[in-house]
Amino acid sequence: MTDTVDDEATSRRRRTREFSELLRHNHRELGTTDPRDLDAIEMVTDLTRLEARLVQDFERHVHRPLGLTWAGFRILNALWVFGSLPQQEIGRVSGSSRASISSALMTLEDRGLVVRRRAEDDRRQLIVELTTEGLDTLRQAIAAQTRRERAWTAALRDDQLSELVHLLRTLVNQETPPVD
Repeated sequence: MTDTVDDEATSRRRRTREFSELLRHNHRELGTTDPRDLDAIEMVTDLTRLEARLVQDFERHVHRPLGLTWAGFRILNALWVFGSLPQQEIGRVSGSSRASISSALMTLEDRGLVVRRRAEDDRRQLIVELTTEGLDTLRQAIAAQTRRERAWTAALRDDQLSELVHLLRTLVNQETPPVD
């Protein structure tokens, strides 16, 4: 049985390594031959694959054990960074959908991690704030996630990590490119 499990793991790792080569091959068959286009396709594909793996790993090893979701963590983190926020701003600054924000906020509020109050100048607007318990939970999540981030980036030298941070910041902070 152990040999079967090892063979399956080896096969999964091989398929993962072959993915980029096969992706480029298939795009060439579709007619994409510009090396820059092929690099861009691979970069975006790899980023989305990595993002999915990171979220899955962080949820499993960090957030679920603390009773959080990825969306809940992002909300707590946004409130920690920006302070209290209007509810409609949370999705924009945390990168979460309106539906996941609404559901996560109810859960966070039920657990006493956030509070919502009416804005004094506009009673229609709800302001969301982090509670002391929410800050304590967030600190635990940050410490655990930092350990996972360190583990994920251990494959990179310090200069490679710094360059990657710089490159990703450049992409993230640009205006959305126009549609052709």
